[in-house]
Order: sequence, then structure tokens, then C-alpha cells
Amino acid sequence: MSQHPPKARVLFVDDEPRVLTTMRMLFRNQYDVLTADSGQAALELLKTQAVDVIVSDQRMPGMTGIEMLRAARELNPAAMRILLTGYSDLNAIIGSINEGEIFRFINKPWSNDDLTATVARAVAAARASAAAAQAGDGSAPIGPPPGVLVLDDDPQVPARIQTILGADFRVVAARSMEEAVNLLEKERIGVIISDTRVADSPVLGLISTLKQHHPELVSVILTERADAGTAIELINQGQIYRFITKPIHDSQCKITVSSALRQHHRLAQSPELHQRYEVAAPKAQPAAAESPQAKLMDRIRTLRTVVKRWV
Repeated sequence: MSQHPPKARVLFVDDEPRVLTTMRMLFRNQYDVLTADSGQAALELLKTQAVDVIVSDQRMPGMTGIEMLRAARELNPAAMRILLTGYSDLNAIIGSINEGEIFRFINKPWSNDDLTATVARAVAAARASAAAAQAGDGSAPIGPPPGVLVLDDDPQVPARIQTILGADFRVVAARSMEEAVNLLEKERIGVIISDTRVADSPVLGLISTLKQHHPELVSVILTERADAGTAIELINQGQIYRFITKPIHDSQCKITVSSALRQHHRLAQSPELHQRYEVAAPKAQPAAAESPQAKLMDRIRTLRTVVKRWV
């Protein structure tokens, strides 16, 4: 007689008892639900209990959700992390991207349907990650690393990044999204570094479509003009890997790109991990099928055979 796999374990962290009661009622039939009423209580629990998903409020006394999730990543790195936030704090959001690796931001008040669907996706990703970790890829990158594509309308930025990275890295430059797609069709690329807007157009659609169809490509955002809403969209719809602010800091840039290339290798070698970086469905935006933007997105969708050839 076959046994059902154990229920996934989900930890909810919030200083409001009413919210924790709601979470227990909403999820108790699907998951093994744990709760903590503070960040510190959550970390104490994580020292003895492994969990699949952590869902935390941001605004809590003593320790914010981002601070807790950052520490939780050290204690339980395989857990998927979801942040509930009802306000915009750009520095905190960027910190969570770079140090907490948030799977999703969910705005408060939330829709129960959206929350349950997001937690379900996070659980599936956690299970897939666990299976990939057990299998192990065991392989080290062979040969020169793939190229780094810098998408920025400032021509000095790619040259600056090449200087910082040195001769062991190959940097190619694009000053428009069309140029970027042209290079992706021809070049071996592992990491994309982009501003949030290029030629006065947002890059969210490009980053999101690339992550949907080519999840092994890793995106880093480098910008001096950002807002919390854009940062949240870039995580939820693009699963960007890191966020760097201009002016460029040499050591931060090199560490980030080196880490991003290692992440590209892991994703290329272990497709099971792709679910961990699954993007949310893009917001519906009606566009003419023959518009330049639509044609670019179609070209990205057909890149798969080109990209896979290099893996």
C-alpha cells in the first residue's frame, strides 16, 4: 500500500494574533502549519524545525520581516521565502532581493486566492529543489564562462564593467532591447545586466519573458533610478538575481557577476531548480501582434534552441 508523502511544512510569521489565526484556518488542511509571533521566535523555531516555505509580514516590532528572512536563509537555505508588505521601502526591498532571495512579494491586504496559489507554487518549488539537491549535479563549469550582456543606453557602462571584471570575463553591450535580442540570438550569454529602463522603455517585459522561456539566464539590475513598485515587479515577474545601484562599486560588481555566473551554471545543470525561480504571470497588457515589442517577445520565445546549444 503506497504511502502519501508528508505534508509540506509552512511557517507563518506575524505579530498580529488575528493574522496567524487566519493563516491556520486557511492552510491547515493542506499543510503542516507552524506560526511565530515575532522574527526572533521564528528564528528560534527554525533552529529545530525544517520548513518548506516561510511567509512573513514585513512590519513587526523588534525585527522586520526582511531581517528575519535574511537570517532564516542561513538557518534553512532551502526554504522558499514570501514577504507580506503593506508599504514601500526601497532600501529594504533591495536588501531583501540581494540578501533574502524573496520568491514573491505580496501586497497587503492580500487576496486569499492569490496567497494560497502563491504558497502552493512555493511548496512545489521547495519540493523540486529538495529533489535536485539530493540528486546533485556534481559538475564544475568547463571552459571559459559564458558572456555577460550589459543592456544600458550609457555607452560607458559596459566598458566600465569590463574593466572591473577583467580579462577573464567577456562583456558584450547593447543600447536597446532589439540589440540585446540580436546578441542573445548569436552569443553565448549567461548573465544579463540591465538598467530598469533603456531608451526610455521599461525592461520588465524583456526580463520577464526571458525568465519564463529561458530560466537558466540570470538577470542583475544596475540602476540609479528605481522605485519600490518597480523593484517588486522585477522580483515577482522577472525573478531578478541581484539589484545594484549606481554609481558602480567595483568589488560589489565583481562579486555579484561571479555569483550570477555560478547561479547560471546551477540552473543550466539542474532544470529541477527552475521552479524555484518561476515568475508570476505578467499583467495583461493588450498589444498589437505586429508591434515591435510583440515581435521582440516572439524572438525571445524562439531562442531556446540557440541557448540550449551552449549549455
